Amino acid sequence: MLFILIALILYFAANGWVYYHGHIALQGFPLSVRIGFGIVFWAVALSFILLMYLRGRHLTPLAGHWFYQLSTGWLVALLYLTLLLAIGHLPRLMGVHIPHLFAACTVLTALLLIYGHWHYRHPDIRTLHVDIGKVAEGRKSLRAVAISDVHLGYGNNRRILEKYVKMINEARPDVVLIAGDLIDMSVTPLWRERMQDVLRQINAPQGIYMVPGNHEFVSGIRESEAFIARTPICLLRDSIATLPGGIQIVGRDDRSNRRRMSSAQLLAQANPDSPILVLDHQPYDEELEQTAAAGADFELCGHTHNGQVWPLSLVTNAIYRQPYGYGRWGQMQAYVSSGLGLWGPPFRIGTRSEMVIIDFSFR
Repeated sequence: MLFILIALILYFAANGWVYYHGHIALQGFPLSVRIGFGIVFWAVALSFILLMYLRGRHLTPLAGHWFYQLSTGWLVALLYLTLLLAIGHLPRLMGVHIPHLFAACTVLTALLLIYGHWHYRHPDIRTLHVDIGKVAEGRKSLRAVAISDVHLGYGNNRRILEKYVKMINEARPDVVLIAGDLIDMSVTPLWRERMQDVLRQINAPQGIYMVPGNHEFVSGIRESEAFIARTPICLLRDSIATLPGGIQIVGRDDRSNRRRMSSAQLLAQANPDSPILVLDHQPYDEELEQTAAAGADFELCGHTHNGQVWPLSLVTNAIYRQPYGYGRWGQMQAYVSSGLGLWGPPFRIGTRSEMVIIDFSFR
């Protein structure tokens, strides 16, 4: 509760700072223009609060999509306007005044948002080769498509999901691994757009396996389970699926479940002589260390979005030892995905969305 209160104070303080400079910049314009600016500004600023309150439950898919894009997009616009205005005031310490500062900051922010939206709409396809020093009976390799943080809902709607499914199928995977946060804030828009029909089009001969992320709990874990049950996705919550050859997919429930099993408890149920691939949404250091100590060969995580937009990537770098990409934890290899989709603002600035093709090889 304290965190929410602090976030609201900072949010309104930043909005007040930007509005003040916009109001000053419009001095000399007709009163109607200044009043109109104030109405539009605060309507957009308050739209995010309204979205969080409603969680989009009472919106049609089309209206919800544009309302979601506008209200969450304002978060990034506000971030860069605040930073640029603050930087623009630094020369004043030396007696230098920058003319038309607010207009310049607005133009620069708009250019950054255009750039960021293009990056978001053009995700990378990365390839990773992982050697596992164990035998998988009857096979030497496995191709997996690894994704996370798709955040299906009003932001990433059915049209975007269709594009993602096409990308996945073109990679010709044996198996698809989803490291949580398939759903955004509510299952309502997924049902309304029949996204389960699109997910049924994924072609993965050996299955689609997923663990919950924190947003499946935000959306309601029971509601999320009910939706996923209408798709070909196998949801793993502290459970293990075994593929042909004895390859084990170990799915940990999200940290949102305070009663989830420890890595040691869950991996004690696995065969240590066969490959062990773990899915766990959040890549906290202590959890990765414990999973490695429990005997896992590989772990896939998501959650961080690699910060999504700079300078938030600096925050994720401070929180996690491995906020993004490939790493090793003792004998265990791990990959933290930046996410195929994203939460909220439809921008990637300083980061990229991605789908990862992992080619596993066995002894």
